[in-house]
Amino acid sequence: MYIKKDNYGTYIIILTLKKYLEIGIGKLGIINFKAGCYAYVGSAFGRGGLESRLKHHLKIAQKPHWHIDYFRKYAKIEKIWFTNSQHRLEHEWAETLSLMPGVTDQINGFGSSDCSCISHFFYFKKIPSILIFKRTAQRNKNYDTFEIDLSKRKDLSM
Repeated sequence: MYIKKDNYGTYIIILTLKKYLEIGIGKLGIINFKAGCYAYVGSAFGRGGLESRLKHHLKIAQKPHWHIDYFRKYAKIEKIWFTNSQHRLEHEWAETLSLMPGVTDQINGFGSSDCSCISHFFYFKKIPSILIFKRTAQRNKNYDTFEIDLSKRKDLSM
């Protein structure tokens, strides 16, 4: 499955941070981040859809807009999980990540300032498995979720 121009959907970006850092995250202020793996949940239902939003996240933002843009300056994107579903799954996926084995922390308010979720940003000691995510996401099992492994490529092609 390829991400096509103007396809909408929900995504999870899996990032790694090599060392402990204190990072200013916009209005959230200075946050302490442990070395390890982080998962950020987002959605792309605006102009340009998934392709446009994910291309934005692959670059380092000169003028950060979202919380993830501040963090992205210091972290490497390892994987992207996504669905082309027209259903807005961002909040369900955030809940699913919070229930996955291996998640030990979430950053309150990160990526969720426009909703009632506690967080859309989760810490894992090691890179989580999309298969475990799919098993944990019982309610989302009807939506195909795909993975792009950016440790083996630098763009959104599959």
